[in-house]
Amino acid sequence: MSMSQLSQVQQPEDLHDQIVILVGSAIRLLNGEAGVFVVSNEAFDPLSSAEYTAYRLSDAGSNFLLALARARVQPDRAQPLVVDEISHDMVTQLGLLDMHVEEQPAGTLQRCAMLVYDHAGELGLLHYVRQAGAHSCFEQTSSEGGALPLFITHLAAGIRTALKTLVLLKEQSRLADIFQQSAEGILTVDIHLRIVDFNPAMERLTGWSESEVLGKYYYEVLRPQECQANAHGERDPLFAQAFTTHGNVQREIVLTARDGQRFDVFVTASSIRSSRGEPIGGILTVRDLSREREQEEQRSTFISVISHELQTPIAIIKGYASTLARPDAVLEQETLRSRLLAIEEEADSLNKLVSNLLYASRIQAGGLQMDIAPLDLSSLVQKVALRLRVKSPGVTVKLELPARLPTVMADRDRIEEVLQNLLDNAIKYSPKRRIVTVSSHSTSDEVIVSVSDIGMGIALRDQQQIFDRFHRVDNSSTRSTQGAGLGLYICRAIIEAHWGGMGGHIWVESVLHQGSTFSFSLPREEKAHVPMVVF
Repeated sequence: MSMSQLSQVQQPEDLHDQIVILVGSAIRLLNGEAGVFVVSNEAFDPLSSAEYTAYRLSDAGSNFLLALARARVQPDRAQPLVVDEISHDMVTQLGLLDMHVEEQPAGTLQRCAMLVYDHAGELGLLHYVRQAGAHSCFEQTSSEGGALPLFITHLAAGIRTALKTLVLLKEQSRLADIFQQSAEGILTVDIHLRIVDFNPAMERLTGWSESEVLGKYYYEVLRPQECQANAHGERDPLFAQAFTTHGNVQREIVLTARDGQRFDVFVTASSIRSSRGEPIGGILTVRDLSREREQEEQRSTFISVISHELQTPIAIIKGYASTLARPDAVLEQETLRSRLLAIEEEADSLNKLVSNLLYASRIQAGGLQMDIAPLDLSSLVQKVALRLRVKSPGVTVKLELPARLPTVMADRDRIEEVLQNLLDNAIKYSPKRRIVTVSSHSTSDEVIVSVSDIGMGIALRDQQQIFDRFHRVDNSSTRSTQGAGLGLYICRAIIEAHWGGMGGHIWVESVLHQGSTFSFSLPREEKAHVPMVVF
């Protein structure tokens, strides 16, 4: 049973109800009407001394009874039960639930305080009220001191067991929260290395869901580089060392994600042992080193990438300008024109890069402004597609737009920039099959536009960071293409700004080596009229 399933077996609230029943039963056996049990702080450190279990008393009544008890004689082991009278005005302040005692004569109720203890020490105090003269059978004396000590011992055993279980449940819930919320991947295995637990961080790291991997051998799922399954069922060396050394085993290894991508991690393997010290399972904590290294390298590579992206157009401009400026240069009109066009193109590229850098700085500073107005999205998509066909004749652009696409509220120039960026990326990362499809559909609240390609695709792990600033997918194909990793970051900022933080987003669906689909949503000018259904 996994950690998430185990935490749902029994909740602390259910056990608290059982403690109320236990305390209530004890009070009724003592011929009491209502009361409250207070746990001794010395008995259970995890529980506050202010915690109590009330039976047929309101919160106000419980607090009054506790305040009254502190002002009276306290029981001890020599006299575990102390009884005194309650005046009529105190009865009304108790706020007894489901009892009609307010009209009874004064002195008809008694306050009882009983010390609950066992061989392990004092557990707490049971304060209750009863009708005057309603003695219980446990108060009958005998040569051995009566049955009250035996009753107290049994009551203490029941309450101690329940409270210990409550503490364990709270600790289990706390550990389950840590397990679920941990930023590092955690998995546990049994003695045969079958996966027992698989936390959400591991799901994000590997692309596998917990339900898919439970019961499977962990080395078959993650395929660690140093661990190979074999026909003899030998333990993998990582856990084999953890099972034999009693300590933690730490090292760097390579794991494989669900889509086949391999990534570096730092793992800590430790054993889970029985009360006799025998290994019964193991815990593997996984920290993704590629993300850390990516962040560390980002600072240094940013300067080099930007420098390269700046130097390339500058060098071309400088080279052509120097050639044209030579006094002995005699160029034909067509040659002169082609070189001037090259200078213009590189200047445009340089201008775009600088604009993106300034754009990213404004986004970081929260200075992105939108000019929102009704926009015919269909005509804008057709305009951008036509411009792309003219600019790149070798690219096939397919449009799959409905006959009547609802008007959206958007900034025309910004959305045109998003479409242009997504189309440029689709072409850039589809070197073999240069086919791009732009489609759209609407819901009751929004219009969704998608740009699809049949290119190299994006690995699952990279899909989580693809919209981050300066992030570029690290493979041989992307390294050969120009770019500073700002386009998708700017696209996300533009789309999110249209919604003001309320809904709307841009996302990607991709399969490695098969292609990608980038989609974004924009708010409709008028919401669709949805018919009301009355059940």
